[in-house]
Amino acid sequence: MSSELQFKSMQLHWLLQITKAVNYNLPASKLFEIYQHVVTQQLGVEKVILFLNDRGWKQILSAGLSYQDLEIDIEKDFSDPDNFLPGSEHKIKWTQQFEIIIPVTHQNRFLAYAFLAGFKNIAGEKKEVISFVHTITNIIITGIENKRLTEESIRQAAIKKELELAAEMQAMLLPSDLDKQTGFEIEATYLPHTEVGGDFYDFIRLNETEAIVCMADVSGKGMAAALLASSFQSHLRALASFNAGLDKMAHHLNTAVYRNAKGDRYVTAFIAIINRKEKTIYYVNAGHNPPLLIEGKLVRELDKGTLGFGMLEELPFLETETLPLNNRSVLVTYTDGITECENPDGEFFGSELLTDCLRNQIAQSPLAEVHKKLLNQIDSFRNNTPFNDDITMLSLRVK
Repeated sequence: MSSELQFKSMQLHWLLQITKAVNYNLPASKLFEIYQHVVTQQLGVEKVILFLNDRGWKQILSAGLSYQDLEIDIEKDFSDPDNFLPGSEHKIKWTQQFEIIIPVTHQNRFLAYAFLAGFKNIAGEKKEVISFVHTITNIIITGIENKRLTEESIRQAAIKKELELAAEMQAMLLPSDLDKQTGFEIEATYLPHTEVGGDFYDFIRLNETEAIVCMADVSGKGMAAALLASSFQSHLRALASFNAGLDKMAHHLNTAVYRNAKGDRYVTAFIAIINRKEKTIYYVNAGHNPPLLIEGKLVRELDKGTLGFGMLEELPFLETETLPLNNRSVLVTYTDGITECENPDGEFFGSELLTDCLRNQIAQSPLAEVHKKLLNQIDSFRNNTPFNDDITMLSLRVK
């Protein structure tokens, strides 16, 4: 068999082996091992070094030379693809050691560069050897990139499905019968962020004169936050059915959150018992944005309480407060998506502006109208700046 025929036969053999290896989804490390063997042992190229763009440029393999001896500044040298175009080798000193530079691109993105030198004892004609190296470099690098894109697509599909399920679960947490609660004027607003957060609110009627109001925010987003919110609400409703006082309720909820989240997540919450007959509000604030109790121009922040539930195994302190209500009293609860809404200058909407907006509207307007006007002011403030979080608010007035 002639040397030319042997070379062709060898090319076909390794082209088939490499293609199979890619199709069989062999690990990238194995593909690069095969690549180095073919280039150096089968083709006889003396020096080769391969760089891969994998969340930043990295040297993947080198043979026949020491990578450290090249004095390569990866961040600088690889910042401009034009540095490795034909005729540009003089720009970077270390590239002068190589005869051939093979770039690999995909969708206008540079994925890899192979640098080759030492063609004295190669298996075939230099032109054919370079062409074959170019072919197998492209096959392996694009194969790795396609595998990465496929895995990323699968991961994104899984995330999308998880977010859909989390959104459905979160929607189930929000009470749908607020407009049927006699004795109370209640208005709730929930505008979900693109990622599913852990905001939720609840209204639990205890008897003819008492009801529990809860506004809570679970740290984090996605399914984990939705599951913890669901567990928290279940414990809250169970405790409410046993008429547990706020002190016991807070300790039980803290234990439940800590055990379920194992210290990785926590829940900030405001829980209040509203008594229409005695005209009182009895509350505990567990690290949540202080709700506002508005009576005409007087605004009181309800900030007595403790740490967020689940932050520590046991609550280090706990304080509750009971306040009187009158015919003008309105309770406004919310999550930090409102106060941390930003404008184009990076300024927060803040609690002071929120208080001013509400103080000027509460007395003379139905709560539905108050929420609508507040959202308009938030939209005007942010001036098309995207929301950072869910927008959640619940307001209550005792009739």
